Amino acid sequence: MGTLTLSASPLLWEQFLVGALDGEAGLRPELRSILPRWQRSRSLGAPSTGQPDEGPSVGGLALVERRAQLEPVWHELGGMLEMLSAAPLPSGRVALLADREGVILAMRSSGGDFTHHADYVRLVEGACWDEASRGTNAIGTALAESSAVAVVGPAHYAQRHHGLVCYAAPVHDPFGALVAVLDVTGPAGAADPLVLVAVASVAHAAEARLREVAWARVAAAARGGLESRLSREDGPVLVVEPMGRVSRVNAAARALLGAQGPMSVESALGVSWRALTDAALRGVALETRKGPAWRVHSEAVRTAEGGSALAVLVRLEPLGARAGHGARLEPVAGAESLAAAPSAAPTPASSSSWGMPPRPEAPARAAPERSGGAPHSPTRGLGPADTVAPPEPWAALKGNDPRHRATLREAERFAPTSLPVLLLSETGTGKELLARALHAASAVATGPFVAVNCGALSPALLESELFGHAPGAFTGARVGGAEGKLAAADGGTLFLDELVEMPPALQVLLLRVLEDGSYSRVGESRMRRTRFRLVGATCRDLDAAVRAGTFRSDLYFRLQGAVLRLPPLRERTDLPELAQALLARLAEEEGVATPGLSAAALARLAAHRWPGNVRELKTVLRLALVRAGGAPVLEVEALPPILGSVPVPAVAQAEPAPTPLVTPPALSAPREPGMSAAARPLRELEARAIQEALALSGGNVAQAARHLGIARSTLYRMAERFGITLPSRG
Repeated sequence: MGTLTLSASPLLWEQFLVGALDGEAGLRPELRSILPRWQRSRSLGAPSTGQPDEGPSVGGLALVERRAQLEPVWHELGGMLEMLSAAPLPSGRVALLADREGVILAMRSSGGDFTHHADYVRLVEGACWDEASRGTNAIGTALAESSAVAVVGPAHYAQRHHGLVCYAAPVHDPFGALVAVLDVTGPAGAADPLVLVAVASVAHAAEARLREVAWARVAAAARGGLESRLSREDGPVLVVEPMGRVSRVNAAARALLGAQGPMSVESALGVSWRALTDAALRGVALETRKGPAWRVHSEAVRTAEGGSALAVLVRLEPLGARAGHGARLEPVAGAESLAAAPSAAPTPASSSSWGMPPRPEAPARAAPERSGGAPHSPTRGLGPADTVAPPEPWAALKGNDPRHRATLREAERFAPTSLPVLLLSETGTGKELLARALHAASAVATGPFVAVNCGALSPALLESELFGHAPGAFTGARVGGAEGKLAAADGGTLFLDELVEMPPALQVLLLRVLEDGSYSRVGESRMRRTRFRLVGATCRDLDAAVRAGTFRSDLYFRLQGAVLRLPPLRERTDLPELAQALLARLAEEEGVATPGLSAAALARLAAHRWPGNVRELKTVLRLALVRAGGAPVLEVEALPPILGSVPVPAVAQAEPAPTPLVTPPALSAPREPGMSAAARPLRELEARAIQEALALSGGNVAQAARHLGIARSTLYRMAERFGITLPSRG
């Protein structure tokens, strides 16, 4: 994803308004970026002074419906808005999520004086911020150019917005369509280019997650067949995803293309994504003469819903080969049971489209193919394709913290049963990953995994989303009706996130479904039946909700088949291992070498409270990976400056003291009597980092604290805990 920063002076803006800059874009370098955007805003009729009143806005049921349409994206981005809105600024900032038309659907504020200004300029839910309404601004320009954008002060087209600095990045769905924009806005005096990097990184992470969810809807046989083709074919084979990103290659293609990092199919073969998908869906071969001459055979990978291609498998055949040889695409193992998505015209016999059947006639119990929400699919960047065995279901839940591993062992025991499961953990700890792992290790692993966020929809829309609705059941209902998530989850797993947010009336209906599988759609009386495995999750205190009467006790007791708790990150003892594992995965996604983490960087990570838990850690590491610029070791300077400014509570000390861990004497931290073996490596690293910082600073405590990125008082407390002697505070 490219990035663009737009800035201008008030004088330039005034000159533009009076026409003094027309025709000068090619003559003055400072105008090349901003002038075309201002001209586009003027041609769209945007007011240069800003909207005199509220401007275009959406409210009531229309806003609720827009949120419902964006529910899959909101499910991934909702928890990230709070983190992006946090700012070490007295004035604060706001984080926003807008749809593809620029309408703000959600807003989170860090507080401070800026909240009032945000309301004044209509940075509020329901306001429209496309370029036609507001002129050049981060949300509207990101939509117009499908690029991450920063707009600073007077670069805004409307004078009313000259006091703002806005950072926005588009979010694309798995098929390449732009569906949303993530934005962070604050006062212009607090501009920081690193915020744009953070926003773009979060948007990128959301896109990767949406791709994983989409791949999970592709049939297991098709995914396995794709992996088999990558490893078995002698000739060059590539997997291409929207919008032309080459995500996997086999050894022959790697040797041909010299693939060392991210690349597009257009740069590799001279074929556009549009031409490639069109050829795949029509079943025709293309020819390319970029470098050696090749015949390009393509096969579309689609989900059960059909429509656009989720990916295209490309097989290259030399043009000099015997005519017709290899032109017929070899069928994928297991594909004969797959239903191709419907299309307007018949698909030629020479093409193949991989999809997911609505309901297999007799699904055999297959080895799980999903690893806790990260399907073993070609979404992980360029890499060897000679290993096709899928990882075991729990592989995505990294770490060796004792409580974390105990939860996974308990989950592994419950997975093969039909018992409902409750996941009671803080936000960002990996509840959906655990839910997907439970599904992948269950007896319904070949069925669908359907996730619903109960807190993201209004009560009326949640009922329609879960139970479906009959044609014309309410204003705005789909003409043909809707089946609902209960029907979609039949034969698989239904994951209800934020379960405690479900209204009491729906709790009664859900209880009936759990009792006998019967339900009826909204607006009809005919009873329907469904069978699924239920996994519920919440970050709220469910016992307290039952006592308060907001969550029904009978439903609570019905769901108490198995209760699993993932520990929050601040209480885990395996932060170094987890951070390095996540960093390796992020580096693989970006197509770069995996850097190590310095002791100082690990100490900074250890000093942070992690309110967003593992989700926040992933975002911080993704940002640090960008800031490190390919360095072999990720130093503390690559981490966000405010990270670790508040010390984490002490690790619980409940286990007996084990055999001493052998470390170099000069770098050993004193062992506390109740400290576990797993907790000590992190404390050893913290002590090592403090001593290294003191050595580099010649014993200067203030300089050592700055090097570590923590407060001096924090350094004194940590040194006292480790028995390290520091100069007096005098």
